[in-house]
Amino acid sequence: MISQTLKLAGAAALGVASVAISISAPTLTNLSADDLAAFSNGARVEVTAYRPGRALAGGLGAAGLGLLGWWLWKELTASAETAPIETIPVNDDEMTGQFIKAPAGVPAPNKYIDVSAVVAQRLRPTLITGNPRIGKGIVVAHAIRHVKRSQPDAPVWLIQPKYHRKERAYWEPCDRVMGFMLEDYLSGDEDVDALCKELSAFIHEWRKQSERPTLLVIDELSLIKGILPKWYKEFLIPQLITEMSSGETDDRALWGITQSPLAEDIGMSGGNRAPFDLLAIENPDSQEHLHSLARSYRGVSLPEDDLVYRQSLSPKKAIFYHSARQEWLPMLPYAVPGGCNESSEPLQGGVTPVTQDSVGNVGIQGEGQLLPVTQVTRYTIHQVLRVQSAVTEGMPESEIVKDVLGYKGRNYDEGKAILNEIQSILEENS
Repeated sequence: MISQTLKLAGAAALGVASVAISISAPTLTNLSADDLAAFSNGARVEVTAYRPGRALAGGLGAAGLGLLGWWLWKELTASAETAPIETIPVNDDEMTGQFIKAPAGVPAPNKYIDVSAVVAQRLRPTLITGNPRIGKGIVVAHAIRHVKRSQPDAPVWLIQPKYHRKERAYWEPCDRVMGFMLEDYLSGDEDVDALCKELSAFIHEWRKQSERPTLLVIDELSLIKGILPKWYKEFLIPQLITEMSSGETDDRALWGITQSPLAEDIGMSGGNRAPFDLLAIENPDSQEHLHSLARSYRGVSLPEDDLVYRQSLSPKKAIFYHSARQEWLPMLPYAVPGGCNESSEPLQGGVTPVTQDSVGNVGIQGEGQLLPVTQVTRYTIHQVLRVQSAVTEGMPESEIVKDVLGYKGRNYDEGKAILNEIQSILEENS
């Protein structure tokens, strides 16, 4: 496909050439030596002037106008163009046959690719990089859901050092979550050693479990390196190297998420990083991140022009590069896990919609009960049901706070208060 820049440059070049030829071409006449002699003797002579370059200039100008008109026609008619969506199911490589419209006025790409399905299908060591709030977490959350739909018994564990309440719905499909707010550990060193021991034990336990395949997701690598530099260097880097060396052999996959575009910023040389898949997400506002990425990772080229951004269907016009594809491609729109839409249908990712019972009480439908929505706005229905299941099984409250709700260390008291609130909700609706 000819790029928009080349089309416009070609039309402009033809136009400039036609003007230049028409100006510089000399004016000629039909006068001969005999005509001049007759004119000098007083005879009347008819003179006809002409410019031989005018036909060439006109032809080039018409070609330039034609090229410009073709470009305008493509732009105006592109709103009806569609492209197939390639979701790449885990069990085969065939396209789904679905089609989606490109943005109005933009030529459709050859196909749109669901990158979350690409990551899930490969299920191998992967580094995911991109600026904050660009969509890394949403893509990974959907990739986890792909894994769980295709391989329900595959354990998915998560280390989330920025376990913000607004994003906890992203990680609901995970079987084990070690969630905490790492920034809380900046004020003192009294809890850092205990946290590092818990992190190490969590990773060792994940590796030793018998179920295969299995996935470990570690978010915020740069944040961990910045606040826990000693543990990161002495423990986590060797773990990353171990996974790239023997993870695939043992059906283990580790996904590391980072904001940094530079391999050295996460403490990995080019050779250590090479066996990892790379997923980079960029948008028109992240040019500095993009250029740093291209300098740090050989083989990652810059987008040829802005067309791929304009073809993007994401709200932030994001594009992605995956090392298995080796080209920049437009992103699909992904529903925010835990969000809501205007319809009563479940959102993508299995989110339960708000419903209404026969007497008009609005709430979220659980297993055989309708919990009032005012009582669960702070928690997802999955959290409430997991606590209910843990209480029924007789799990100690301390384990529920740490393992089910994900509150540890300094955040334990907050988790205990949340557990008490959820237990009150369950008692009121029992």
